[in-house]
Amino acid sequence: MNFLLQAPQPPSVESVDNALRVLEEVGAIAPIVSGSNKSKSESITPLGQHLAKLPVHVRLGKMLIFGSLFGVLDVVLTVVSSLSAKSPFAANIDNSPQVKAAHKAICHPTSDFLTSCKVWDAYMAAMDISPSNARKFCAKNFLNRTAFIEIGEMRKQFFQLLSSIGFIDRSIKTLDDMASSSCNTNNLKEEIVNAAICAGLYPNIAHITKVPGDTSFALYSKSEKLSFHKSSTNFNKSLSTEWILFQEKFATSKTFVSTTSVIQPFCLLLFGNSVVKHLERKVVIDEWIELDMAAQVAVMFRELKYALAKGIENRMESNADAKFEVIIDGICRLLTIEANAKL
Repeated sequence: MNFLLQAPQPPSVESVDNALRVLEEVGAIAPIVSGSNKSKSESITPLGQHLAKLPVHVRLGKMLIFGSLFGVLDVVLTVVSSLSAKSPFAANIDNSPQVKAAHKAICHPTSDFLTSCKVWDAYMAAMDISPSNARKFCAKNFLNRTAFIEIGEMRKQFFQLLSSIGFIDRSIKTLDDMASSSCNTNNLKEEIVNAAICAGLYPNIAHITKVPGDTSFALYSKSEKLSFHKSSTNFNKSLSTEWILFQEKFATSKTFVSTTSVIQPFCLLLFGNSVVKHLERKVVIDEWIELDMAAQVAVMFRELKYALAKGIENRMESNADAKFEVIIDGICRLLTIEANAKL
């Protein structure tokens, strides 16, 4: 902080505090309290050292790293590129029923993040036939082709950045090589894709609370009331989960979230800080998220979280860790078991 305040045009204290908060939330820095006056400072974590090598927002960088670790990199590349680029829907200011119907037909039912992947895949399928067919696809569905071109370029750039810091095997030279590699073993499993996205966006979590004696619901993040923006695929829907992941919130007449996805409790255990209440068979995460759960499950995820952090540290130190892949595989299996149990 003192160093930044010596700059010719120093940032505001509030801006610095917000930046440090985000870095701490994603696990890039860890607080250190020292001395008799309990002065606070920060140290960079092994994850933070990896993120420092990626010239992207730390939340997106963490998504990329976990996309690689969890074997869902191709999808996460599209998600991160879509969040960084102009939206394919952005050029369409006409809210006619025809435009709305076309967009609704190509949206994912519960995730704005996966909507971007679904639209990208459809565009690439059209491109495989011919560029003119891709232009027709965009015209038919009222989409901005320039945005797709930008997303494609960003996918290549993010792939190269991950390769440069050692999160993609050196033998994988191109995106085509990656398609059949271990980076994509779980690409079709939405629950694991959601976990990689949650890795970057946590603690942006909201709780769906049903209104007693009514069919409506309320959306809260801690004590703050939120609302789905009408642009979200989850707007005005009855959802089968209590938990929502969102990219960011913004205030107009209400506080809205627009880019959202359903998320399952195991992800919250994996990325939050939990306190286990053994006698109550309950877990409290980050002092506000309450889950009814056996203590053994919560303790297991605490250990998995520690092992995950240790494995990332070993990546930084270039130490071989044969157990790390087993840990990753175990986490992915648990996420899939939870998802299947919800069906």
